[in-house]
Amino acid sequence: MSKYQFANATIGVGTYAGEAARPYVAAAILSADTIANNYVSVLQNVHSKAVLRKFSGAAIQANDDCAFSTPAAGQLTLGESVLTATALKVNEQVCNEDLRATWEGALMNGQNSGAPADFTTYVAQYVAAKVAESVEGNLWQGNYDADGSGAGSATYTSFDGLCEVIKDAAASLGYNGTAAGAFTADADGTTGILTHLDDAVHNAPSTVQSDNGSVVYMSRKSLFLLQRAMAGLGTSTVSPVFVGSDRPLTYLGFNIVAPAGMPNDTIVFANPNQLYFGTDLLTDHINASILNLRDVTGDDVTRVIMQFSGGAQIVDAGSISAVRRTS
Repeated sequence: MSKYQFANATIGVGTYAGEAARPYVAAAILSADTIANNYVSVLQNVHSKAVLRKFSGAAIQANDDCAFSTPAAGQLTLGESVLTATALKVNEQVCNEDLRATWEGALMNGQNSGAPADFTTYVAQYVAAKVAESVEGNLWQGNYDADGSGAGSATYTSFDGLCEVIKDAAASLGYNGTAAGAFTADADGTTGILTHLDDAVHNAPSTVQSDNGSVVYMSRKSLFLLQRAMAGLGTSTVSPVFVGSDRPLTYLGFNIVAPAGMPNDTIVFANPNQLYFGTDLLTDHINASILNLRDVTGDDVTRVIMQFSGGAQIVDAGSISAVRRTS
């Protein structure tokens, strides 16, 4: 997690670039649910493009002489995929009156309220939280049809999110499963969440199954359906299976995570080091402006402006298993 957090920052009105802008932009990007919880790998120094390297091979052979000899099979190979960061901007105007009452009410609760003493900081926090939601949504759902079938329309369109990248790489995936219709809470059957979950894990490449770092990604709605399906497995002789707060969310030994931006009716099974988000946070190309126009134009509004970049990419499609709705 970044050292730049709005909770400890006093934000002044003005324009900031590079290092000076980092506390403002960092709070907007790094507080996105997926990034804050390390559900994917993050590159913070991508201005335009970043090359993601993938290695395979490196076979072991008998050392029966002193000569250097490459193996006949299984030699080390090097591939790559390119993460392209899209230039993004935030232009938000907030009516001070709309937020001032809430801010003043929070201050009445004393030091325990967590509200900043400076109103401009409060406005920036509000905008940063909204930007973080958008970053989270785009990271997973950018340009990805709402129902995954190609017939709907994408909710987020700033850049291609991970699910769109995975869909485009369907022919190269380690496993590409499809689902007809929305996931349901049925404990069995073709539409049941347990059927789709087992499909993604059981049919994944052995390299993914044998990797104890592999993770199952699904939406929070899908997780809700899963818990209902698990509860329905109980019989008169077997107690229902519930997933409680004191029990890890796992399936066949693999952790299940439900990022806020993950779309419904889609399951991804992969190691987080195969899924990347890139941004230019650690470069000099970011900017942030916080402008209270009350003393300038007389308008009782605050404008928050940010400029940064973001993009998503997968490293090796063959190391990813996915099941998604296609109709």
